Parts: sequence; structure tokens; C-alpha cells
Amino acid sequence: MKKNMKVKIERECWSLVTNITYATVPYWYNATFRDLKASIVMPKVRESGMRYPLLIWICGGAFKVMDKDVWWPQWMEFARKGVIVASIEYRTSNEAVYPAALIDVKSAIRYFKENAEKYAVDADNIFIAGESAGATLAALTGVTGKTDCGMEDSDNGNEVRGVIDFYGVVDMAFGGITDNSNLTAGAEEQFIGVEGNRSELIREASAVNYISKHSPPFLIFHGTEDHMVSIKQSDMLYEKLCEAGVRADYYVLEQEGHGADAFYQQGIMDIIYDFVQSIAEGR
Repeated sequence: MKKNMKVKIERECWSLVTNITYATVPYWYNATFRDLKASIVMPKVRESGMRYPLLIWICGGAFKVMDKDVWWPQWMEFARKGVIVASIEYRTSNEAVYPAALIDVKSAIRYFKENAEKYAVDADNIFIAGESAGATLAALTGVTGKTDCGMEDSDNGNEVRGVIDFYGVVDMAFGGITDNSNLTAGAEEQFIGVEGNRSELIREASAVNYISKHSPPFLIFHGTEDHMVSIKQSDMLYEKLCEAGVRADYYVLEQEGHGADAFYQQGIMDIIYDFVQSIAEGR
């Protein structure tokens, strides 16, 4: 069969680019170095000068493991609606404890701001999102963007416009170290390590301790049947943000557990898209 067609172009093509080096970090007892990688979905053609909001995604894994590319099937269609998505690698606890992973996330933000033209990114509209351990890092990144908290810098080069938190830990002290209904077993120790002033490290690694009127807007998702990270974590985050006068949109998913498929359905993606667009457009 032969048939002539005239196809209406209704959407542009987007490309997935993997293995972008965004930072180099110490490795193997600090004697060598390795690259940290990111993957990004962006417009295939970028010569028009158009700029798009960027959402940086952080995979979870109890701070022990992570895979920057495992969530791409969920984010691909979201990206094609007009928000660039980058998924980043970070150092897990077997390689370096807190604040290494947080420094990595902030390095990724600065990298994409500095290379905004290359990737068609609107440098003034960068958002951070994560699930579980990734959400812990996303929340910390969001609330410390304008705070000199003794990490690697305070130049505000890592500020974000908004945070999307999927069932993250925001208070390392809440519920106690051995409370498995609150944290994945051993995750807190994995994150901050076992050396140094533990009480001070727990305080520093808890996003709730940095919330102020300057914190960016938050979009929070948590399930009522989460037995790995207590929903009380997100309840507390929401209450603290409201007390500070910060926009906080909180969606409680009834009868859903940790990492359930319900969190990545089209309706949830639509909520995230509306959140990003409303902030990017100043609504």
C-alpha cells in the first residue's frame, strides 16, 4: 500500500542525553577522583532561544543505593509537556556521608544554571524533586538555598524556585533512630555516619530546622500506609511551612505505601506540572 500524507506538527521532538558530567568528586580514600553524571530530557532543537523550566529529579534508596535513570519511564511524558527534566547521580553513604550528597545536588543546580543556554534551561525557574532519600535531599536543598549553614558555600547559586517532596525524611531526630515506622532501618546512620557530634549532625541534616519565610514553595506527597517513612514527617513539614507563611500544597494518598505506583499516575503528574507552571508564570 502506498499513501501520501500531510502530517500536522503538533509537538516538537525532545531528546534524552545521558552521562553528562556535572561535577568531579574525591574517590577511593580521596586518592583518586570520579565524575558525577546526569541525564536530561530537553528539546531536540534549541536554536530558537526558547527557555524552559527545569525539574531536577533525585532517586531514593535509603542513602545506600541509587540509579539516576530508573525513573525515566515516569518522567518522559511529563518532560514532553514543556518542562525539562534532569536526573542526577549523587554519592551514597558507602562512598561519603552527609553533607556529601547535599553538596552534589547543589553542584548539579549550579552546573545547569551555568550551562542554561546549552540545555535551553530557564535559569530563573529551576525546581528540585525527589522520592524517599531523594526527597530528603530535595527538601534540604530547597530550605538551605539562602542559608549559610556551613556547608560548601552561601553564594545563593543553588537556589530553587520550588520543591517536590515524595515521602521524604525532614527531621532525622523525629521518632528515634530505631523506629522502623519512621525510617528505613539504618538509613539515618547511613546518611550522617557514625562519627562526629551525632546530635549536631542530626540537627544539620534535618530540613525542618531551616524553614523560614524565605523558603521556596513545597509540593508534598505521602501515603497513609507508609511503613518506611512515617507520614508524620510530611505532616510536620507542612505545618512548619504554613507557620512560616510559605506556600505548601500537601496531598495525602489514602491507603498507599512507600513508593507505590499511585504516586506516579497521570493525575499526580498533572498536579506537579501545574505547580511548576504556576510558579514559573508568577501565578
